[in-house]
Amino acid sequence: MSGLLAGVDVGTTNCTIGIYHMDGTAVVVRRRPTPADAGNLLAGVLDDLRLCVEAAGAPDAVGVTGVADGGLPLDDDLLPMGPMLWWHDQRASSEAEWLAERVGRESIFATTGVDVSAQTPLASWLWLRRHQPALLDRMRVWVGIPELVATVLSGSALSHRAFAGRSGAYDQLRDRYDDDLLELAGLRAGQLPDQHVGSAATGPLPVGTPVVVAGHDHLVAAHAAGARDPGDVVDSLGTAEAVVTVSERVAPRAAAGSGTSWNRTVDGTRWAMVSGSPHGGRLLEWLCSLASPAGDVAGLEKVAASVDRRPTGIVVLPYLAGLGAPAPDPHRRLSVHDLAPGQGLPDVLVGALEGASFHARWLAEHHADHTDTKLHAVTVVGGPSRGPAWMTVKAHVMPGPVRSTATPDAACAGAALLAGVAVGMPAPVLRSEVLTRDDLLADRYDAIYRGGFLPRVREVA
Repeated sequence: MSGLLAGVDVGTTNCTIGIYHMDGTAVVVRRRPTPADAGNLLAGVLDDLRLCVEAAGAPDAVGVTGVADGGLPLDDDLLPMGPMLWWHDQRASSEAEWLAERVGRESIFATTGVDVSAQTPLASWLWLRRHQPALLDRMRVWVGIPELVATVLSGSALSHRAFAGRSGAYDQLRDRYDDDLLELAGLRAGQLPDQHVGSAATGPLPVGTPVVVAGHDHLVAAHAAGARDPGDVVDSLGTAEAVVTVSERVAPRAAAGSGTSWNRTVDGTRWAMVSGSPHGGRLLEWLCSLASPAGDVAGLEKVAASVDRRPTGIVVLPYLAGLGAPAPDPHRRLSVHDLAPGQGLPDVLVGALEGASFHARWLAEHHADHTDTKLHAVTVVGGPSRGPAWMTVKAHVMPGPVRSTATPDAACAGAALLAGVAVGMPAPVLRSEVLTRDDLLADRYDAIYRGGFLPRVREVA
C-alpha cells in the first residue's frame, strides 16, 4: 500500500481534487471552476485526478463528495440522459408546493428530515414526470452530481445514505426509500443506487482501486473536523455556509418549516442537524468586490484592518437573496441598521462579516434547542476560513472556544480519509487550532447579538 488517499470534492463553484497522506496532510491539490454540464465536469475531474496521480503516485482508495440535492438520470450504459439539475435550480417550485399540500410539509419532514422545496430531488422528479416523462421511463438510475463522478470511475452506480437522506423520499428512521413518496413520481427504489463502495474500472486510477462515495460535503467536512459526538458543531464555509450539529437523537417534527434538515452522520453512528445560508461564500465575494478593485480577499483584509471599532455597532442582515434557515423568507434582503456618524464603507463591510457570524450563531442555537445539546464550541472549516478578518469576528461571536482547521479543503480531505476508512484505515481528525479570543470583546459582541441582531432579524421573520 502507498499510504496515499485521493479525494474529489464536486462543489457548486469549484471542483477540488487532491491526494493526501493518511493523516489528511495534502500532497498535491488541484482546483478548477465547476462546469454546468456533465461532459465538461467529468473531463475536468478525470484530467485533474490523472495529473495528481502523476505527481504523487497512485492512491490506495479515492473518496468522492460534493453538493447534495441536484442530480441527473443515467441510461442503461450509465451515461447521462439529460442536463444536470443543480440544487439552486428553481424549476420545481410548483411541484414542491404540490407535495407540501398533498402529503403535508410536517409529514414529509418527519419521515425524510427534509423541508420539501424546489431543490429537493423528489420535487425535481415530479417536474420531470410532468414535463419529460419519457426520460424517467427510460432511466436506469438517478445519481447526484458527485455520485456521477464515482459512477463513471467505477463503472457501477454508487451513492451514499447521506445523499439519499437529502432526496425528500428517504425514510430516515427505517433507513430505506419510502415507496409511497417514490410512487408520486413513478419511481422505484431500484432506480436509486444503494451501494457506496465500488472499484475503479477505467480512467486515471489503477483498475481495482476502491472508489468510495463519502457523503455530501458539509457532513464529510464536519466528520473530518472531528464533529462525531453529541453537541459537536461545525461551521462549514463554501459557496453556501452550513452549520452542522451532531446529536444522539432527533426531534422529527420540531424543526419542520425552519429550513433545517436532519440526517445520519456520514459514519452512520449519530444524527446530524444541518442548516444552511445559501450565499455565505457569495457574500464574501461581494464584500471583496466592494473592498478593492482587485476584488480579492487581501483587499478586504486590508480594509477590515483599518476599522478600529469592534464591534462596529452596525447591525447588518446579510441576506443577498433571501433568508433561509432558521426562519425562511425568500423576500428578505441585505439591510444595514444603526450606522453611526463618521462610519463609512469599511465599517459596513466589517459589519457584514459580523452579521454573517451572528446568523451562524443563530443557526447553532436553533440546533441546540432541537437536539437537547448545549452550544459550547465550534470548529470552522472551508476555504473562506483562511481570512483572519472573518475568523476574528467568528472567534468572538460564537460562544465557547472556536477552532479553525489547518486544511483549507476539509471536504476533499475528508472524502479521502473516509475512503481510507472503507478499506480498513484509521479515521483521523484534521489538525486544527484554537482561535484567539478576548472575553471582554466577546461580551460586547454578545450584547449586539442579543440586543441588536436578533430583534432586527425577527422583526418580520
